[in-house]
Amino acid sequence: MLGPRGTHEPYGVSTAMNQGTTKTPEPLPKTLPGAVCAQRVRCGKTGCRCARGPGHLAFYRFWREGGRLRKSYVRRADLAAVRAACEARRRERRELAEAWEQWRELVAVVREVSS
Repeated sequence: MLGPRGTHEPYGVSTAMNQGTTKTPEPLPKTLPGAVCAQRVRCGKTGCRCARGPGHLAFYRFWREGGRLRKSYVRRADLAAVRAACEARRRERRELAEAWEQWRELVAVVREVSS
């Protein structure tokens, strides 16, 4: 699923700064699929310390979309909000799974009583 302006960034994750404007970033959605992970990356500058040692620490959000693993860079300023949105999504899905399990148990009890 493509985000706004046909990019692979999901809705609400791209910022107005990416669009070359001075407006404030778009707000993040309340929930996001996936998880935020830290990765070591190399910047490519020849004189940088990352060329010789461990790379720079960067944060990415990983999620599955259409059977493929997707990855999107997370700015440090947005890190806490993106992590909270991912956790909210996991919590909602866990609660939904528990509700469906209770529903199945209830249906089994009703079938047992009515037979």
